[in-house]
Amino acid sequence: MEKSVIEQAEETQEDKFYLNCKKKSINGIEFKACIKRPGNFTIINSDKKLVYEHEDNPAEFEFSDFNGDGFSDILLDYFTNVPGIKELLIFNPEKNDFERIVGFTNFPSAIKIKGTDFYYSYHRSGCADNNWDSDLFKIIDNKAIRFGNIKGIGCGIDNENGIYINKVNGQKLEQIKFTPREEGYWDGKWEFIEKYWTKNHNKFE
Repeated sequence: MEKSVIEQAEETQEDKFYLNCKKKSINGIEFKACIKRPGNFTIINSDKKLVYEHEDNPAEFEFSDFNGDGFSDILLDYFTNVPGIKELLIFNPEKNDFERIVGFTNFPSAIKIKGTDFYYSYHRSGCADNNWDSDLFKIIDNKAIRFGNIKGIGCGIDNENGIYINKVNGQKLEQIKFTPREEGYWDGKWEFIEKYWTKNHNKFE
């Protein structure tokens, strides 16, 4: 069946103002998320109701079940100097809408620890990635809350080279372990971070 002139005009108008749109069926409802040009990032449901609007347009976005609850969430990617920085919109199956997680951009390249409510992140902290940080966090009441920190120093100036492990309470850091290391880049940090947080996350609650 051919589309009417009105339908064709509507699609042409939409193409003019939308840079990137994706659809996803979640909890029996189809959602359409769009990067608008010009305008805001928006999500509408199959009833054409606006369920979320975001002022800053991302460079890209994806549907992904980030928190592992069986419902697709949305990760928004931005062009920044720090790799892996994203905004997170968690799907609320009771309200059938999306809720922004406050503070999530503080935790780049975040990964969920399987079977837990914990996540950990990674970001460079200078000196050509010889200095770095990994933070342990949870999502509580739509806020990303930090519980622990691993700081790697391989280019020590103000601090001795090594691995610093800290408990976090608000803005307060309590060092619980220090392991000296030689100066320079450490290839084994990725495996160390994953294994340490997976094994020890419960010690930081």
